[in-house]
Amino acid sequence: MYKLKLISGLVIAALLVMSCSMVDKLKEKISSKDKESSKEETKKEETKEVTSTADLEFYNKYIEVSNKVQDAGEKVYKDYMSDVPAAASISKSSFIMAISFKLSADNLERVYKEYQRSLYDGGALSKLNASADMKNEIEGNFKDVLKSMEDYFNTSRKVAEYYTKNEYKNDLSKAEGYDEEMKAVYGKYKAAFDKFSASVKKYKPQRKNRDIESISNPDEKSVAILMNSYENTLDMAEEFYDAFSGLEYNGDISRSKDKFREFEASFKDEKSSVLNASFSDKTKYMKYSYEDYFVKMTNMFIEAGTKFYDKAPSAKDEREFNRLYDDVVNNYNYMITAYNTNINIVNSFRVY
Repeated sequence: MYKLKLISGLVIAALLVMSCSMVDKLKEKISSKDKESSKEETKKEETKEVTSTADLEFYNKYIEVSNKVQDAGEKVYKDYMSDVPAAASISKSSFIMAISFKLSADNLERVYKEYQRSLYDGGALSKLNASADMKNEIEGNFKDVLKSMEDYFNTSRKVAEYYTKNEYKNDLSKAEGYDEEMKAVYGKYKAAFDKFSASVKKYKPQRKNRDIESISNPDEKSVAILMNSYENTLDMAEEFYDAFSGLEYNGDISRSKDKFREFEASFKDEKSSVLNASFSDKTKYMKYSYEDYFVKMTNMFIEAGTKFYDKAPSAKDEREFNRLYDDVVNNYNYMITAYNTNINIVNSFRVY
């Protein structure tokens, strides 16, 4: 009986030891899973942060691309319609000055080659990264734009030479056919561009809400003020450009003028907030870049806009109107380029 009790006690003790060991192993396993899960969450958060920064850079660059391509493409068609009379009205004795049309066709080719090489031949566009859906959709749509641009500038150049070299005086039969070709290639380009533009806007990154008063670190605070200023300025600039893009001679410019005045007032406040902020020796270079580059380009844009709204309503003809319009567009794009350059400088600091 005693032996039986002893054996039973030993079995129970062994079971308890095994049970404790299993519990310990289970705890270790659960703890290990928790650690792995924690690491995975941290990894996901880090990846999300990196992706967010990459998405922002990707978006900013393609906004610049979108503006430049749109301006080049629209100007070709605008100059064609302005320089070349209706095909049915052209005769061998017609005097047609298609110089602006020819120059804009040449510029479209330059813009096409710039971005074709940038995307396909190791340029800046080929090196951009973003979240998979964003990158695939925007890049895919932009590739379609490039294809349409190639057809567009080839046709435009052919038609422009027909008029600038006075070939129509010897052969009028091509005028109507060329007019149909121009309208067809412009239509295809416009459809491709609109789809691309919509996809860029679709992926506009959400703004980071920075509460300046809650930031105690001086460097973090000054950089946050700078970032808020850049982003607020860009938002107002995009609102203006949406209203301004596509304005025509003798058209209504009142809405775009209101947006321009709003931009001007907003930028004045944003500039003041940055220049009055305290930057340490560690961050002063960002302030200097803002003041010497971005502010300079923005002031040039404001000067061009002011000139446009002062003189465009009384422009003597469409050509003068277009010169004023193009000056605003060019300076707007210079400002966007300055924004992209400087925002990358700030992003590289990453104190906030």
